[in-house]
Amino acid sequence: MHYGHLHAFKYALSRSDELVIAIGSSQYCCEPRNPLSCDERMEMIVRALRREGFNLKRIYLSSVPDTESPDEVWGELVLDRVPRVDIAFSNDPETVRDLRAVGLKVEGIPFHRRDLYEATKIRELMLRGDEHWKLLVPPSVRDFLMEIDMESRIKKIYYKQGKINRL
Repeated sequence: MHYGHLHAFKYALSRSDELVIAIGSSQYCCEPRNPLSCDERMEMIVRALRREGFNLKRIYLSSVPDTESPDEVWGELVLDRVPRVDIAFSNDPETVRDLRAVGLKVEGIPFHRRDLYEATKIRELMLRGDEHWKLLVPPSVRDFLMEIDMESRIKKIYYKQGKINRL
């Protein structure tokens, strides 16, 4: 979670009374794209929202796994996992398509410094041991990721996947 996410949450809350944050791909952990468990992602988000002064009474977190077969409709899975919503916010083309397919109105979110705040780039900085990643996330997220030794975890995950040759 980085400052771009905080910007997105603020934007969504400025356009709605409540916000449901869906933790996607919730069944995955310890892989390059999803190095944290769903519980760890929730913990990280709650810590950041609390530290940044968000009103947690207006925010609900939900885990949403990916579909297991082509016959499943991911948008229906989302609707089964979250409270009733009037609008969804996303910039991901597949998410937008799948949510519109089940009748949800979907609005894009203005990106905030996308050149800096992108999870993939932050994970790559960790992989290289570049301390600059610590400036791209809120302090509570930095502290949490350091508590769980995220840099070492990222390196182990990439090593297991054969994406790096040595630790």
